[in-house]
Amino acid sequence: MQAISKRRLLQMAAAGLASKGLVLAGATLLVDAASAAPKVETDEPNQGVVTILDGKAQLLRGEERLNFVEGTRLLSQDVVETAADARLLRIEFSDGLAVNLGPATRVLIDPQFYGERGRFARVYLLSGWVKLKAPAPAAKVDPAAIPLLASPAIDLYEASGSVVTLVNEPAVSMFVESGQAKIRERLDAKPVGQAVPLRSGQFLQRAKGAKSVVSARPAPAFIDQIPRSFLDTLPDRAAMFTERKPAPKPVAPITYADAKDWLAVEWTLRRPAMIRWRPLTRDADFRKALVANMPAHPEWDRVLFPEKYRLRP
Repeated sequence: MQAISKRRLLQMAAAGLASKGLVLAGATLLVDAASAAPKVETDEPNQGVVTILDGKAQLLRGEERLNFVEGTRLLSQDVVETAADARLLRIEFSDGLAVNLGPATRVLIDPQFYGERGRFARVYLLSGWVKLKAPAPAAKVDPAAIPLLASPAIDLYEASGSVVTLVNEPAVSMFVESGQAKIRERLDAKPVGQAVPLRSGQFLQRAKGAKSVVSARPAPAFIDQIPRSFLDTLPDRAAMFTERKPAPKPVAPITYADAKDWLAVEWTLRRPAMIRWRPLTRDADFRKALVANMPAHPEWDRVLFPEKYRLRP
């Protein structure tokens, strides 16, 4: 059995509270324990490492916004965002999974979900470009297993080879460049139909609210948009950073504008993520913005105004 870090135990406990509807009453202790821990880079099982950084990208961790450096270790619940003019950010995991991010891309590392979707995934793609390179699985993978890549409309469960995905609301596109993949579509955070296999060369495209269309080759418009960095064959570089463990550089505290889209993401992701964002409510401007935008994330009303929900005699 793999070792579980203290941070992971805290997150699993938080997810358990959420599943029992206790996240609002019991989350504070977990948040305080997590935020009180020293902010150090600790190795976690199968930790991701940023091995290539070509362009600007930022990391949202804890209460800080940081700039990446090559060799940065990623932690559960880290938000990674590349700039519109960035060319490539590559993340390599110890099990051989590699995740390449293109320009204007936002992902959440090791997301936690609430409800039937399951507990965890490897990466959640909110928007932008991801090229995922996966080694062949050692055994047959259960379609209900942890997704390699989750997104608002499509989850990728099984892959061997490389798969390029674009999330550009209201459309989602996926191209199996090599190998094979297994996906499951979602609508309003609920699964649609059964898991669908895709073979090398196949292209799936889906507009929001519509049924997906699978074709034998990618659409010309999709090919024209693929980041040029995705066309290169990149060597694995994680071994270069075995001993080097540079820390990302703090830039500024996280503002509501930084977190806004993550606070309003699908409900299966919002409830467990409340633990991650709650320390930011200590900032008066952040709280004010939460209140002003409450319809986008109504679950925060109970956190900010608990007196409204107390039982009365």
